[in-house]
Amino acid sequence: MTIETLAIADIKNNWLYNHVDVEFPTKESLAGRKLYQEKIAGKQYQRITSEELNTAQDRFSSDDVFLVDFHRLTVMFSVLYSKLWESEAEQQLMVEFLTQIIYEEPCELYLGFEDGEAVATAIVTRDNDQVLFSDIATRDNASEIKASFAKALLQKKADMIANSDVYLEM
Repeated sequence: MTIETLAIADIKNNWLYNHVDVEFPTKESLAGRKLYQEKIAGKQYQRITSEELNTAQDRFSSDDVFLVDFHRLTVMFSVLYSKLWESEAEQQLMVEFLTQIIYEEPCELYLGFEDGEAVATAIVTRDNDQVLFSDIATRDNASEIKASFAKALLQKKADMIANSDVYLEM
């Protein structure tokens, strides 16, 4: 069952938007935020369980999933995620927007690696007894890779999601 609106998604989106709500934001950051807002309009969410993802391939292990906790990884996250936009100009605006992120709750950024190369992104948001896995993007945007990455992320965050409702942005 898909869900049209989800409070935890609003928390994640406001967290992202606030990173450019500063005294002197760059016009590129603001344009990137607008592109992001357009992209997520109409997103839907699905409550998931680890059992539901057990059918996904084991392309990633939890050891292939890394918390983005310093600027170089933020840039890697931003560049890979920006590939969801077709034009190079839009991709550059997205990189400008996303590289403004500061590492703070309630969200964490993650990268999935294969052979030393970043190939998947995700944002994990936690609020009370809810967890949202969102912004999953992969190098070639294949749904089976996304499912495998989500499965590895669930394994990596098993302690965080215990006794929580887990949602996946679609």
